[in-house]
Amino acid sequence: MSRRLYTLPLALGLLALAFAVHAEVFKCKDATGRIIYGEKNEPNMQCTPVTAEITVVPAVPVTRPATPPSPNPADAQRQELQNKIKEQEQALADAKKNLAEQEGIRLRTEVFYQSVLDRLKPYQDKVAELEKALAQSRAELNNLK
Repeated sequence: MSRRLYTLPLALGLLALAFAVHAEVFKCKDATGRIIYGEKNEPNMQCTPVTAEITVVPAVPVTRPATPPSPNPADAQRQELQNKIKEQEQALADAKKNLAEQEGIRLRTEVFYQSVLDRLKPYQDKVAELEKALAQSRAELNNLK
């Protein structure tokens, strides 16, 4: 019983919607002879009502080939800094390896420990220099973000 109460208003609503959707369509020719279809009878054009059934076909979306994004100067600079940091990290690793190798060596001529320190000094300076440059590059990269 309650189903009937819902179906009647639903059917009436759909019927009213069908009448509301129906619109008159006109075929109009402008001064240049171009044909235009519309819902209004334009007074400055030759318009005739369309009585045949009209099928509307939705437009096919145009697919464009994917274009690579234009390079952003900040992105290019960031990438350049990241590459520079990788190179510096590799150079630092090599310098630390060389220092470790030299620390494991004791020459016969190095009777006093000061001689060992003097020989290791350039290797230690190189490691310190690369660590400082790497820290500066990382700080510069953080400032870009």
